[in-house]
Amino acid sequence: RGLYQHVSGFLVHSSNTADRDLQVKKFFKENRDLLLPGERRLYEQFLRVMTRNPEVVYQKLPVYRAIQNHITDSEDVRRVSIITSHMFSYLGDPDHVYLKYSEELQRDVVFLKEISWLMFCTNLPRFAADVFPACYQVRLHLQIRSDVVWKGDKPMVVRLLRCRTHELVRHNFIHPSVWRDVSQGKQVDLTYNNYNDKNLRIVPSDTPSWFFLLIDNVNVVEGDELYFTIDDRQNVFWKSGKSWDFLEIIRIG
Repeated sequence: RGLYQHVSGFLVHSSNTADRDLQVKKFFKENRDLLLPGERRLYEQFLRVMTRNPEVVYQKLPVYRAIQNHITDSEDVRRVSIITSHMFSYLGDPDHVYLKYSEELQRDVVFLKEISWLMFCTNLPRFAADVFPACYQVRLHLQIRSDVVWKGDKPMVVRLLRCRTHELVRHNFIHPSVWRDVSQGKQVDLTYNNYNDKNLRIVPSDTPSWFFLLIDNVNVVEGDELYFTIDDRQNVFWKSGKSWDFLEIIRIG
């Protein structure tokens, strides 16, 4: 029962990340006490022998096979943790932005203590050649705490681009007042003087104080790799009260 509860959250998050196979192996390494005695012996054997084909050992673990089955069923989802962003301003500075373990999510997130300007960029995983052209939704999982402070009158810029062609897929603005309104449970208007379309939304997630910033109707073609960036350098006021978890793209049609 304890193994099932622990693995369930892992399946949802880690097995959807770009480095999913590495995450599976990391899970076994960090949670050997959760394995059955026979599974533990197989894992210890793997560590000792260092076989040229470690998958032979892993495939004998029932838990590993269950995880692999979940991966097979989740090919319409690509997820990347924000902690692996290519660039995140001041990340690692204990006075500003740093990694923090979230008890609610049971994993590390990027925690904002205080910062004057913010920018981060990350690549969504490349879609393989066998991916059918389709319509997707991009989702940023972020926390907006009740004590959020986001002052100023200049908007945050949210961009989504294609890496190969630098084509601008989305270019949206979010006014600073939106974050306070969201934290207070108010309805928010993301049109920003009619500049944004209806493809940009903020909705609650299943975890209290956590939300999804959604970009709907993103067309993906074979071999695409998308580049996501948030730029809030225009307002030099001190900001606080947010955390970021992951960015993912989900097939919706």
